[in-house]
Amino acid sequence: MKPTPLLLALTVQRATAACLSSATSTTINTLLTTGGANTLISLCPGTTVPLTSPIIFTAPGQEISTAGYPTDSTRATLLIQPGTNTTSAIRGNWQDYVRVRNLQIDGNRPKAGALGGDALLEMGGGTTGQWVEGNVIRDTRSWSCFHLIASGEEGNLCRNATVKGNTVGPCGEEGVGVEGGLWADGLSVECTESEVVDNEITGATDGGIVIFGSPGSSFLRNTITSSPTQRGFGGINMVDPNYNGNYSGVVVSDNTIIGVDNGFIELGIAMGGQVWSNPHPLNNFGPTTVSNNVFKGNIGFSIVINGWEGGLTVQNNDISALSPPSDFADPSTCGSTQKSAFLASHPLLIYPPGAGSPLTIQPEFTTLSTNASNFLCLTHPLPTSQSFPAGSLSVSAATSTVVDLKGLHVQLQGDGNLVGLDTTGTNQGGSEVKWASGRYSDGCGTDGSGCVLAFDEAGELKLTDGTGKTVWGSGTKGKEVVFLGEEPWVVVKGADGGELWTVGELA
Repeated sequence: MKPTPLLLALTVQRATAACLSSATSTTINTLLTTGGANTLISLCPGTTVPLTSPIIFTAPGQEISTAGYPTDSTRATLLIQPGTNTTSAIRGNWQDYVRVRNLQIDGNRPKAGALGGDALLEMGGGTTGQWVEGNVIRDTRSWSCFHLIASGEEGNLCRNATVKGNTVGPCGEEGVGVEGGLWADGLSVECTESEVVDNEITGATDGGIVIFGSPGSSFLRNTITSSPTQRGFGGINMVDPNYNGNYSGVVVSDNTIIGVDNGFIELGIAMGGQVWSNPHPLNNFGPTTVSNNVFKGNIGFSIVINGWEGGLTVQNNDISALSPPSDFADPSTCGSTQKSAFLASHPLLIYPPGAGSPLTIQPEFTTLSTNASNFLCLTHPLPTSQSFPAGSLSVSAATSTVVDLKGLHVQLQGDGNLVGLDTTGTNQGGSEVKWASGRYSDGCGTDGSGCVLAFDEAGELKLTDGTGKTVWGSGTKGKEVVFLGEEPWVVVKGADGGELWTVGELA
């Protein structure tokens, strides 16, 4: 049985009662170490604690919180400082019944920078009864805002944790940095027989809630909202093979997943080892229940199932308030199956051989005929044109891509031919050639790096090869070159905006 807050209050002896109006991680860690079990670190409302190292729980029953448990901006702030290698504000691993309550936990990524390492809030391990409630958890420097880690020990599982009423995010950002992907999870949960309820996660750029197996756990009444400007990979993910793929007893119900403004979530709820970008051979298994969840706004695929061995009930999920897919994302880089489903507005997808039995699903599901994997393929809407000022464009045939436009991919091929490919069809990358320069060179080299398309400082668009030869040129002194999704396709314009040359002149 999980301990209730009342039971905890009755059994915990408070070693520290007066609130702290100033502190550092060093002073707090000293109090925790000397105070032992059941020590309460109570921070005065409005206090900011600058962190250059993590706060570490050292004994069972310890707590750090804001005095009076406020739920507004007066909650004390734990703020990671720039110039440190610290990514975690609190480490509560391997201590039973520890609590983190009513704090603002700030990784300070905009000022401290992104950095590989542990999550902003690290809890779990071989423990029972941990409690995280009423916190604001935001701007992790690393891969997750909150990680409830497994123990790795079969006889001493992480169990009976409660994650309740927290406000999480933003977490991470789109794109890739020096250390890899800049994206981050909101809540990353590996513990068993635990509850993740009534949390609000906004702006997670990897998974809003990532369930790493977590057999016996419930994920209820959480609200997951995209960033207003950035892509999030998933709302709730059940794709990883932790616990050998065991998701038995997991319940995902009454959650709301929303894509807003110019942001979107690619996968609302992802289920199975074949759905994510790194498909694995081990199928996940239940029995698992996914019911009464609501999907709204900009969500690419609401539920996708592939890579599950059975024991699955997916019922009464509401997709009535989704945005038209073409309004918020582009499937040009998707495989044919994913692209067709997206363009046809099929938000609920299942590959029956990848779902097993027993299986109960709602009637709105569309059956996939092919074993499609990797549904993380959507991009922000592509432009209808793209321009480059003189001196700003240089692309080799080894790089290939010149521009991606709505419905059109422009690439420099390994033989020097500049082509525009239709991407509105169902074949990945498109197959129909809409236009081509029709000029070739045998001097591009085996990897194509010898052929370079450039709009040079003098305002001429030209192709040169590895021998130094100009294969073709526009013969212009233009101000900009414009690539278009319709005829005349490629235009060099002068200072007055007038047309000086089009790619059709090469024909």
